[in-house]
Amino acid sequence: MSDDEQRVQEAAAEFMRTVPVQDVIVSMVQTVFDVGYRRTGLIEGGDQRDLAQTALAIETVRALMPVLERVLDAASMTTLRSALSELQLAYAQAAEAPPAEPPAPGAQQAAEPDAPEAPPQEQESRIAPERPRIWTPGGDV
Repeated sequence: MSDDEQRVQEAAAEFMRTVPVQDVIVSMVQTVFDVGYRRTGLIEGGDQRDLAQTALAIETVRALMPVLERVLDAASMTTLRSALSELQLAYAQAAEAPPAEPPAPGAQQAAEPDAPEAPPQEQESRIAPERPRIWTPGGDV
């Protein structure tokens, strides 16, 4: 083993000895949110759509909420609940939309002219005029 590899192993061992478990949990939850949102297929290059994985991400975070409430402050919990609500809404939006079709190999897409952006009220009514309510720990959304 080289000196560099030895130093990396020692640094990793020291990190594992000193890192608080709540920091590891928060980092894991952030990763679960990121992967869950990517699996909605709603982000740039939305070829990663897998709503079962998004649902699993939502269930995982919801299961960890009681543990997180014991170790995080109120402001952090508010942020976490908000992120969970956003993921639930993204899941509902993705479930309403058909999966994106990837372009055929070698096919060029015609450039579409930019449409003017609608005011926020009009955007909301076009997205989901009658969206079902989703239960969240902070109340219905």
